[in-house]
Amino acid sequence: MRVRMLVNMTGTIDNQQWPERGGCITLADHVAADMIANKYAEPCDDAPADVLETAAVDPVVETATRKPGRPRKV
Repeated sequence: MRVRMLVNMTGTIDNQQWPERGGCITLADHVAADMIANKYAEPCDDAPADVLETAAVDPVVETATRKPGRPRKV
């Protein structure tokens, strides 16, 4: 899936540099969906319409529960 970057990223992905903010890159569907859900990217305008519809994924909100620990010694 092609996405347009909304932020600047450092490093590489799949042995290529991340594009500058506003640049487009082709990513695996699951990576692109995560980037869109986290507001790091948006679908590119030049992507086919059927691809744009599959990118609208609601992020899942997960919360961790803390296990009760041992009482501290004072």
